[in-house]
Amino acid sequence: MSSKSRRSSWGWLGVLLGLVGCAATQSAQPVPSSPAAATGAPAVMAFVGVSVLPLDSDRVLADQTVVVRGDRIVAVGPAASTPVPDGAMRIDGQGRYLMPGLVDMHIHLQPGDGAPSDPAGQQLTLLLANGVTTARALVAPPSGLALRDRVARGEVLGPTLRVAGPSFHGKSVQGPEQARQRVREQKAAGYDLLKTHGGLGRETYDAMISEAKAQGMRVSGHVTQDVGLMHALESGQQIEHLDGYLAALLPPGDTAVVDQVEFGEPLARMDPARIPALALATKQAGIFNSATMALFEIVASDGAVPELRTNRELRYVPSAAVDSWTKELLTGPLSAAPVAGKHRFLELRRLVLQGLHTAGAPLLVGSDSPQLFMVPGFATHDEMEAMAAAGLPPLTVLQAATRNAAAYFGESDQWGSVAPGQRADLLLLNTNPLQDVSLTRAFVGVMVRGRWLPRSELDAKLEQVAAAARASKG
Repeated sequence: MSSKSRRSSWGWLGVLLGLVGCAATQSAQPVPSSPAAATGAPAVMAFVGVSVLPLDSDRVLADQTVVVRGDRIVAVGPAASTPVPDGAMRIDGQGRYLMPGLVDMHIHLQPGDGAPSDPAGQQLTLLLANGVTTARALVAPPSGLALRDRVARGEVLGPTLRVAGPSFHGKSVQGPEQARQRVREQKAAGYDLLKTHGGLGRETYDAMISEAKAQGMRVSGHVTQDVGLMHALESGQQIEHLDGYLAALLPPGDTAVVDQVEFGEPLARMDPARIPALALATKQAGIFNSATMALFEIVASDGAVPELRTNRELRYVPSAAVDSWTKELLTGPLSAAPVAGKHRFLELRRLVLQGLHTAGAPLLVGSDSPQLFMVPGFATHDEMEAMAAAGLPPLTVLQAATRNAAAYFGESDQWGSVAPGQRADLLLLNTNPLQDVSLTRAFVGVMVRGRWLPRSELDAKLEQVAAAARASKG
């Protein structure tokens, strides 16, 4: 969201979010725990008789055996001809579907060292309990780098983390040289990428981009009108929230200032006929978009608070957070916006997303959680379902939640699919999500870097999170 819209919501990021209930469980058969569960040590495991979803197309590979050794997939083939190593733990895949683990490319990492009792540790549990095996933090506290490394070393159980440094924006960076220096500092500190909230001015933005390229760092984030969509595309910036696209629908020479959230009269002058050209330019530039559709559906909702407050996962959110979110929607600036403007704003966003898909521009799944009823883990599914509701086919959404994230990082040969040599981040489902992306909620177990976590183990961890939420006073 924009800095304007976040003024009241940023404070919520520090609230202890002991969130999220367990996903729907439909398992007809018990799924065993990994013999290495107590220590976290990798084991040899085999999913036998499972239908594999590589997600490179709509194809389903029926009756397969998938063998995992350590943190890697070592074999995928027909069950009749793919041997299971002696001593391997077998997981019955009959009637089930195996796909890559989900990726949330826009989270706000909470503080802590990853202990079950701290906000960061609980957030990691929530993500894993919803099948998220990789997450990118675009806002992180100082503890974020250490937590990323602890997860990678196996000291903390959680999704593989990528962490952006402190944001570049008009108040944090004063001038081109400071932008260059800040890029170098974040590179030296070990951050994985840079985050911009915009408002830098063209010269300072260009300095940031130039130094980022020199340092081999990606830039992700907002696009404000001082830079503009086309210049951001030319600069290679990965775009969050569909920033810049609505402003680019205005007629040439129109000087209206359009922020991320626009419910006013400029909407009437925005021409959807301009979308195909913008989408094609995005495709040609190779720019990935994380649309955060679900969040903006809430931002522009009208009368949705009663329904939002009944969401099952909110029983795991401290009441202070729920009350803050409720107040923002009912009495904040968003509450006074015209309903017709909200509807038009959402319609144009959906059209932009459809245009990007039609052009073949790459998409990512990012929830921008936790905030405004967006609960970590659950919010990843909310985003996938919002993308599907906007008209995207299930395969496109599933690719955005898996393979595309690996492609964005230039690591498609390492993870993001179900194939030999890939990192063993897997989701075992009861039903085929190529029929409906909401079916990814009904899983029977998650594998993260070769460690198997059956639903029962995740549910036990979630009970600890629920207890913390009930005990929280803030």
